[in-house]
Amino acid sequence: GWTEHGDFPARIESYRPPSAFAFRWGTPGEPIREDNSTTATFTLVEDGEGTLLTVVESGFDALGELAGRRAAMEDHAQGWVEELDELVAHVVALGGGTGLRPVADVDRGRIVRSVLVRAPRPTTWSVLTDPAAIEAWWGHPARFEGGIRQGAVGTFEWTGHGLMPLVVERADEPERLDLRWGGPGEESPGPDASLVSFTLAAVGGDRTLVTVAETGFSSLEGAARRAAMEEDAAGWTSVLDSLVRHAERVAA
Repeated sequence: GWTEHGDFPARIESYRPPSAFAFRWGTPGEPIREDNSTTATFTLVEDGEGTLLTVVESGFDALGELAGRRAAMEDHAQGWVEELDELVAHVVALGGGTGLRPVADVDRGRIVRSVLVRAPRPTTWSVLTDPAAIEAWWGHPARFEGGIRQGAVGTFEWTGHGLMPLVVERADEPERLDLRWGGPGEESPGPDASLVSFTLAAVGGDRTLVTVAETGFSSLEGAARRAAMEEDAAGWTSVLDSLVRHAERVAA
């Protein structure tokens, strides 16, 4: 059911645990037909210590005129963003901790980790982007003249190693923050700098799912890439756990 819209009829099309599942769903109050239903197919693939879940929804071409099909696809696409965020948050909660282990995909040069923060999204955004708060959970000074905004330039200090330059490439409050992240001692992020993206999704109004994705390891190969990614993955474990604790203290 979908509270304000009623019960959607659904039919299981395939069920192949633990790798695939599909259902066809239609319109409330109507039997399932080709012209009033779509099929959602879920595919699960092991991805290191995590699972890559892909959802493909098909059948929109039979739903009538073009404008209606386009509107339905846009509506469903946004719905899947929200529902899959809820799914990740539920899996995190089932694990009994604050977050999932970071997944380091060495072949694609990408690290991803999600954590569930028991604080509203505006509070979590403030903790993530306020330089004083960053120092509290990062453990090192952060400096951004004029605050964190798109185009801003600043530094994170890695005590004992020097200053790391950062450029804010995107700052869409309260949902997305992208940082181009240089190495210690650089004056500005170079061509091999990492891109770190934080995505914040509201979960139930009083919680926030924070997902960080780091890319930018293409200049490294073989053992050097693996070592760098494993080091950064371990770093995101401690840093994001600290972010969770600080945000929840602020929200308490």
